[in-house]
Amino acid sequence: MNEAAPPSVSDSDGIQLSPWFTPARIALIVWGLMSLIAIVANWQAIGALDLADTDDAMRMAQVRDLLAGQGWWDLSQYRVNPAGGGVLMHWSRIVDAPLAVGILLLKPLFGQAMAERIVMALWPPLLGAGLSVACALGYRNLSDRRIAYIVPLFLIMSGYILVQFRPLRVDHHGWQIFLAMLVMAQALRPASWHAGLLGGLFAAALLAVSIEGLPIVALFAGLAALRWALGRGGDDRARLCGYLGALAGGAILFQFATRGPVGLTGSWCDSLSAPYMAAFVVAAAVVFASARANPAAVWVRFTLLALAGVAAAGALVATEPQCANGPFATLDPIVVQFWYRNVLEGQPLWAAKPHDMVHVLVPSLVGLVGSLLAWRGSIEATDRRNWATVIVALAGAAALSLLVFRAVSTAHLFALPGCAWLGLRAWAWARTIASTVPRILASAMAALTLPLLGSMAVAAALTPVIPALRDEEKRAATEKAEANRYKANCLDPAAIADLDRLPATTLLTPIDLGAPLVFWTRHSLVATPHHRNRYAMADTIRAFAGDPAKAEALVRGQQTALVVFCRTANDFTKYRRARKDGLAAQLYAGTPPAWLETVPIRSRAGLAVWRVKPE
Repeated sequence: MNEAAPPSVSDSDGIQLSPWFTPARIALIVWGLMSLIAIVANWQAIGALDLADTDDAMRMAQVRDLLAGQGWWDLSQYRVNPAGGGVLMHWSRIVDAPLAVGILLLKPLFGQAMAERIVMALWPPLLGAGLSVACALGYRNLSDRRIAYIVPLFLIMSGYILVQFRPLRVDHHGWQIFLAMLVMAQALRPASWHAGLLGGLFAAALLAVSIEGLPIVALFAGLAALRWALGRGGDDRARLCGYLGALAGGAILFQFATRGPVGLTGSWCDSLSAPYMAAFVVAAAVVFASARANPAAVWVRFTLLALAGVAAAGALVATEPQCANGPFATLDPIVVQFWYRNVLEGQPLWAAKPHDMVHVLVPSLVGLVGSLLAWRGSIEATDRRNWATVIVALAGAAALSLLVFRAVSTAHLFALPGCAWLGLRAWAWARTIASTVPRILASAMAALTLPLLGSMAVAAALTPVIPALRDEEKRAATEKAEANRYKANCLDPAAIADLDRLPATTLLTPIDLGAPLVFWTRHSLVATPHHRNRYAMADTIRAFAGDPAKAEALVRGQQTALVVFCRTANDFTKYRRARKDGLAAQLYAGTPPAWLETVPIRSRAGLAVWRVKPE
């Protein structure tokens, strides 16, 4: 992705840019200005380390343990479910490494606490800067070369992408978007062994960060295979073999580098492990043999590719049959009911709020329309081929986003060039209008190709005629009027300080409160919102929302010394409403069972602490 600057760039009206303004530099300038605004806007949250997501809290706990001496290959979180020996996390050291290095370098100058604040504030925007450059360089090979210059503007107007690179957002989602863009950039390069190798390595890194990227990795593998099957050209064959070879080899390399020998033999369905690596190796072997034979008949090539897919699936299931049921199949039904179904990012689009549906669908549809029109208007075969790549990738990612909400950001990433192409055409048309007022209005309409503005315009137009949108706006206005920053967890500074002063022990909390307390205090937790700890999660929910006669045994079985809860938290509210005589309902009513006694702490937000009496 090396960049050679053109002597000058001009649009159809003769407006010229200096050769200094290359796509990469423009991308950095645009992203830098946006990041500066984001840091200023989040200054109070940065100072308070007000984390918006429990995964950010757990990520930093994992980084702290690494800096405190825990082994690089040891990804267990020993302060979660200590009675069960801790929890082996499914996360990757790839995400931990830059955070740990940054803190390690800054700690001698600023101390641990300030070093964490600086790194958590600056690293997400820095990673986003890499994404902005990757977009500019990756999309520069499309038919309209101006897209490379304006796509950073469309990027910073993509809310579902931008939110993953805001200050303090240190979890893996930004890495997923960045690596998906690197895979796309290689797919848009001319077919070659080198492009395939790099694409496969980036795909392997994506899977090492999170197995959630598997559909995207498979999508680009299918694209490379389709090109070879239809074209049979030597370059397409080289790209396909390079991609699958690097995917198989890179997966093994990244797995060993981040998890060690146990990572090569362990079988986990929720992260890169032996079943997936076996599937990649088998698929690569069958494709290599097929490409070497290079049969002339198209149907034979498609048959061989289908055989590679079947063989890969067979290797996956043979290595670990449980993976055929998905990564969450082993969850206890009570955990699915009270926790998993409430994790929006894992749910289908129709489980989202109406406004969210609009903001998800509009950018993907606009991008798809723009990409189709660009493909139809392209004369050169290479341009049509590249736009076809964008169309297939966008259609696949958009379809996935309908089924799994977390895929929205990747779909919008692939929608950017289509939106930009439409925006350029709409702007050029608007400037041809002689009358001033119509020209201004038409120019404003061109701005609606920006994802955020277009979604907001559609939502505003639909709200008066769709009751669900009107009702949601009313609820949002009511919630804003009753805004309480501590409503979700009651963790005001006074409560955290008092809780942390208590002797370190094991806490039982509603699941969503677990990770923040791991981050803010020295205590251990029975359960946090991380699915590998499924037995302790089930015990936690049953203790709060199940048979009250069994609650004491469940609490003591987890070696719990303190029960901590937030009266206004969503999950605690679900627990207390599930059973009127359950432990959560008793605690909410102030009538706890005899085996609990109150622990007074200062809390402006309503955090409550109860001590488990000795037997």
